[in-house]
Amino acid sequence: MYITETNENVKKLFEKIDELKDVNKLKFLIYIFGLLNNNQINDKNDANPDLSEDDDINIFTFSSLGFPENANTVFLQYLVMVYNILTSSKDAYEDNGNVLGIKLDEIDKKIASDFEKLNFNEKLDVFSEIIIRYDNETYFKDKLTILTFDSKSDGYAIAKMIKDYKNQLGK
Repeated sequence: MYITETNENVKKLFEKIDELKDVNKLKFLIYIFGLLNNNQINDKNDANPDLSEDDDINIFTFSSLGFPENANTVFLQYLVMVYNILTSSKDAYEDNGNVLGIKLDEIDKKIASDFEKLNFNEKLDVFSEIIIRYDNETYFKDKLTILTFDSKSDGYAIAKMIKDYKNQLGK
């Protein structure tokens, strides 16, 4: 593990992720970055925080880290394109933050469910770890061409931004 300040729940999730085939790892990325794109990574685990009357809700987005508003959408579109190439299909596409055409099998649903059960801090740790592994090309078993998150920041710098974000919230 690259993250030293995480708990057993996150470590267990990554043990399961490490056992997955690359296509399932890619589907997990698409799933969690889809949640991120739809503001569903928040401290209340609210499925639709945009409709919440709670003004004290913290929503994690790439713009929380200083990235442009559309950074996650661009990354999500890229992941869907890679999925279509990897699976030789043209069924998947991204439409305003919603990914359509990707079927989750039982393994994918179990990993997604495990992720959903994590608390806000644990989910932020998962994003940190995935960004580090993705950026260092250790997330996938096979060599895949990757899109960098930012020309000025590597995965470790972005993980530090996430850690600073957590500290700023006092979590």
